[in-house]
Amino acid sequence: MKKIDKIEYTWKAEEIAVKEAAVKYGISLTVPVRKKPDLKVIRFKSDDVMGQVAEIKEGLPAGIVDLLARELSVSRKELARISGVAERTLLRKIQAGRLTADQSERMVRVSRLLARAIEVLGGKKRAVQWLKAPRPQLKGKTPLDFSDTELGCREVVNLLGRIEHGVFS
Repeated sequence: MKKIDKIEYTWKAEEIAVKEAAVKYGISLTVPVRKKPDLKVIRFKSDDVMGQVAEIKEGLPAGIVDLLARELSVSRKELARISGVAERTLLRKIQAGRLTADQSERMVRVSRLLARAIEVLGGKKRAVQWLKAPRPQLKGKTPLDFSDTELGCREVVNLLGRIEHGVFS
């Protein structure tokens, strides 16, 4: 009989015993590694958070609206609704060439949500489909509709976390 000792929150065992158990019970010892999504809709000049916050406060270039709309396969009007920005105000800011700090932050929020969905669901196409489909966990609303507020967006990110870890919800 092989001895297995528990040390803190990890199990220490002889490698041979672990492999034998994996073969006997048909368990895979490999852990899938997810790549971070290569979604760069919003390109910050700075790599650190302090610099990125300053860029958001200054206002991001208005071109990110069309880039984000293209990534999500939605119109400007729909992106305005999703991000919680009045459509006419957003159109004026696009013409002016720069978003306000609040609008910039909302676009960053939607962009990060898309990036998280891509990371968890394994691809942009699947992520966009998931974000646009009604979810019973959100009382029949789509994740994009639910993410028009910061709190709603956090709930969608939490739902993605439950999916990632296989928690039934």
